[in-house]
Amino acid sequence: MRRLRLYVDDRGRLAMNDSGFSWLAAISLPLWALQRRLYVLAVVALAVGAAVNLGLGGGAQAIAFVLQFVGFGAFANRLQRWHLERGGWRLTAEEPAPTASAPPR
Repeated sequence: MRRLRLYVDDRGRLAMNDSGFSWLAAISLPLWALQRRLYVLAVVALAVGAAVNLGLGGGAQAIAFVLQFVGFGAFANRLQRWHLERGGWRLTAEEPAPTASAPPR
């Protein structure tokens, strides 16, 4: 159930938002945020990553890493869409969601 959205701002800049799980955000949220010009999120992600690495022991650190991996990947694109809509970007085009149809005979 993937859906692409195209946004435009008042200056004519375009931004594309993809719904669903983001593998790049799951692997490296700061890199994903920098690619989308979400600089504050990149700094916060670095700080959270450093705090988790320094503050937890081995087993708890592994659990925290898995939770971060799943959480960042699952919610990153939703966060970007919220940021675009809150920042005044207008939705100009949207890919329709796939529909279940009967297979051809």
